[in-house]
Amino acid sequence: MLTFDIICLAKSTKHGGICIAGMKTDGSGWLRPISNKRDGTLYPEHYTTKYGREPELFDIIRIPLMRHEPQCHHPENYLIHYSYKWQILGKASLEQAQKLLKPEIKQNSSEPKLLGNFDKFIRYEDLQISPLKSSLAMINPEELEWEIKYNSQNKKTCRCLFCLCGNFYDLPITDPIWIDKLNYLEEGIYSCEEVIEKLKLENFEPDKFRLTISLSEPFQPSFQSESECCYKLVASVINVTDISKRLGWYS
Repeated sequence: MLTFDIICLAKSTKHGGICIAGMKTDGSGWLRPISNKRDGTLYPEHYTTKYGREPELFDIIRIPLMRHEPQCHHPENYLIHYSYKWQILGKASLEQAQKLLKPEIKQNSSEPKLLGNFDKFIRYEDLQISPLKSSLAMINPEELEWEIKYNSQNKKTCRCLFCLCGNFYDLPITDPIWIDKLNYLEEGIYSCEEVIEKLKLENFEPDKFRLTISLSEPFQPSFQSESECCYKLVASVINVTDISKRLGWYS
């Protein structure tokens, strides 16, 4: 049996369950635990501890695993072990977070490409030819805005608008906590200052947002005649000042 400790940096919605991902505390990169369910989706029986807790962002989670199961679009996948429960060892310290995340954010925010290209998706057939080295990244976005709009089914959707070194991205958000917050807003595009003011978010600073970006499973929209694509998603929205206050990093 394999066991890794990770700092949880994404807990996002996926096919009625969730997707969890984080960086290994030993510094060896990202890990995405998956189940044997559809597309590796995790459900409460997979990630709830024996004490009934669910992982949250910046928890240190000890995960029993069966084996590494890399895919061309998700090289970080590991199949979970079903005979053992996950353990939550506590919260990440400031030193742990800085050691892992500072170089990660600096590297991914220093060029306009995001997960290897300039688009909001990568064609799956391209990934089969040239697999990704990483399908997860944490970034410091520029010119960050939030868009609330209704789709063709009249369902409210939340999107994240930002730039990386001058290249513009418009990506869907799959972070359920941040979606719940944005759902209080009317249709429109909002700056970080406006979101903080309108939602009365204490301990949030407009220039302290960081995003965990993840690549989706292969998907072919009904309107698209081409091959399947893997779309870039905002899997978690983190405000450094908020996290620091809540975890007592500045106390």
